This record gives sequence, structure tokens and C-alpha cells, in this order.
Amino acid sequence: MSKLQPAAEEGSLRIPGARRIAAFTFLFFTGMWLSKTVHPLYFDAHDHLVAFGLSYTAMAIAGTASVFIGRIADRTGPRPVFAWGTVLYAAGMALRVFHASPPVAILSGLVAGLGASAVFIALRTWTLLNVPEAERAGIVSRREFMNQAGMALGTGSAGALAVFIGQGDRGYVAVLLLGAGCVLAGLLCIPPSRPHDPPHGPAEDTSGKKARGFRAVAKEHRVLALGVVGLGLLMGLYASILSPYLPLLLADRGVPVAWVGLVLAVASVVRLTTAALAGKFLRERPPMLVFLVSEASCAAATLVLAMSVSPWVAACALALRGAFLLGAAISQELLQLNAFPAGIAGILFGLVQSAFLAGDSLGGAFGGWFYKELGSSHTVLIATGLTLANAVLVPAFYAYLRRTTADVPEKEAGCAAP
Repeated sequence: MSKLQPAAEEGSLRIPGARRIAAFTFLFFTGMWLSKTVHPLYFDAHDHLVAFGLSYTAMAIAGTASVFIGRIADRTGPRPVFAWGTVLYAAGMALRVFHASPPVAILSGLVAGLGASAVFIALRTWTLLNVPEAERAGIVSRREFMNQAGMALGTGSAGALAVFIGQGDRGYVAVLLLGAGCVLAGLLCIPPSRPHDPPHGPAEDTSGKKARGFRAVAKEHRVLALGVVGLGLLMGLYASILSPYLPLLLADRGVPVAWVGLVLAVASVVRLTTAALAGKFLRERPPMLVFLVSEASCAAATLVLAMSVSPWVAACALALRGAFLLGAAISQELLQLNAFPAGIAGILFGLVQSAFLAGDSLGGAFGGWFYKELGSSHTVLIATGLTLANAVLVPAFYAYLRRTTADVPEKEAGCAAP
């Protein structure tokens, strides 16, 4: 019997490392949002927004290397990737204090992008290798709760901390370094993991052969690789067409500018509450059904947002959309965890992440043009159509995978009993 099984039967919190993964997530995202909130303000105060843009572009470019980071995770296990990813991300954040040099800003983005990608992949591969399937919903939803809590604390306190610590550069620099310190403190919370290469565990794929790299994975798992890339592109595309423009959209719907921040804060509280309740809900229901309902409801809420003539109906639709989107994100990750072979999970999660970032960049490029040329209502209608397409394609893809593997011996799960 696996050493993890008795603990799993007592609840997901009793899984070795469950509390550590929650603490790591909270520290990481608190530090991330402390820095992300102050970073543009600091660069703008010195009229260096061009350097700020270069830093974020470099970060996105570095994120497309996720597939190669995933290959490293498959070979070494999640713990080393957690460690060097945390150090790199903290180092990239610390470099943000140097606002006057575009080359340093680019270096900051590249280093931070590699670090963040490594941490995101490590979080997912750790869950796949160490958490029984029945307990994954609880772990993923708790991790998402800590993500939202860290985001709320980081964004809510960054400005006040900068003012409290001191006017001008002193406050900004202190908060940037505090954010990097929060991330670095996550090193103390890296969770234990199963041995990386047991006789029939994480280093093997469904055919019992060791993972051999991206080309071999793409050849042997062509449908799986193409599917996750296509769906990652689609999700990144519709997310970036809408999300960056939500304040503008609310203002267009008649929400007073002074109230836009409050509406977005209420939407964050709704997402936080949804994350707190999601674990129990998902344990009792199949993730494919939850995804279909959540993403379809997200599309409906987006449609209401497009058609709304009342500012407060728009505000309610936005809050509900965020809750449904969170449910869809958690259930989609559960579908991935259940479908990805353990020995190549890192590469596949890397493909998902790289594809999402590529779609995000593409949507960001088109989003502004859509708003300018078509107006906010038509742009939101485009986002609605893409969301509805995602609601249909994701369940269809994972249902197809389930059918095609029905006659294949069950893949080795990272925490299955010998």
C-alpha cells in the first residue's frame, strides 16, 4: 500500500505536504501581487514605462519556454523545480528596483518569467505525483483559494505600504523588495514529494518507457499534445481579449469611475468565496460536468455583460462571471491531472502554459484593435463566442481521450499503490 493512502483517506489536508503547498502558494502570490501593483507605479514615477513594457514582454517570451521547463520537471521531479523557480522569480522581482536601465528591465522580465513558469509547472506536477485522484479537487481548490487570498492581500496592501514606509522611491523600493522576500520565503514551504523514479512511477509514461523529450512525446501522444496546445491557445485568446479591459467595459456600461475599483474588489471576494467552497463541491461531482456547466455559465454571464444597459446588472454579471471562470479553471486542471501520463506531465503542462501565453499575446494584440474598431459590445460578443467554443471543445476533447484509452491498461498514477 502506498504511504500516501492512509493519510489521503483522512482528507486532503492530511496528505504530506498539503499545508506546505497552501503556505507556499499564499506567500508566492502575495509577493507577486505586491510587486505587480507597485511595479508600474514606480516606473511611471520616473517616466520609464517603456522599460516597464519591455520587462513584461520579456517575461511573456520567457514563459513560452515552459515546455522545456516541463521536461526538466519530468526528469528531476517537482522539488528542484520549485526551488530554482522560486529563487529565479524572487531575483527577477528584486531587479525591478533598477528602473533606469532597459537592459536590466529586460533581464528582470526574462529571469522572472522563467521562475514563474517553473513554479506553476512544479505546483501541477507535484499534485499529479503526490495526491490521490479522489483528493485532487480539495488540493487544487485550496491552492486556488490561497492564490486569490494572496492576490487580495498583495493588491490591497501594496499602495498603503508604499505610503506608510516612505514617500517616493523609498516606499516603492521597499515594497518591491518585500514582494521578492515573500516569494523567497516560500523556499521554507516547499513540500515533500514521492521519490521521483520508483520502479513504475513518475519517470514512465503509459507505454512503460521513460520519457524521452518533447519530440518523442509529440510523436507518441500526438492527439494529446495537439489538443492541449489548441485549447491553451483558445483560453489565452479569450482571456486577454476581455480581462485587461474590464475597467473600461464597466465604465462604458455606466458604472461611475469612482466605483469601478469597488466593483472589481467585490468580484475578487466572490472568486475567493467560490475557491473556498469549490473543493467539497468538486469532490462530489465529475470535473467534466462541472467544467461544462461552469464555462457555459461563464459564456452566459459574458453575454449579459455585452448586452447589459444597466451598470449594476453589468457589475453583477462580472462578479458571477469571475466565479464561474474560477470553477472552470479548477475543473479543467483536474481533467488535465486525470488525463496526463505521470512521466510526461511536466512537458504537457509546459505545453499548456506556453500555448496559453501565446494565445494571451495574440488576444492582447487584437483586443485593443477590437475595442477601437468594433466597440466594447461587439468585442465582448466575440469573447462570448470564444468562451462558448471552449465550453464545448474541452469536454469533447477529454471525452475523446477517455474513449480512445478505454482499452489501454490504466496509466500509472504517481500515488497509486504498488
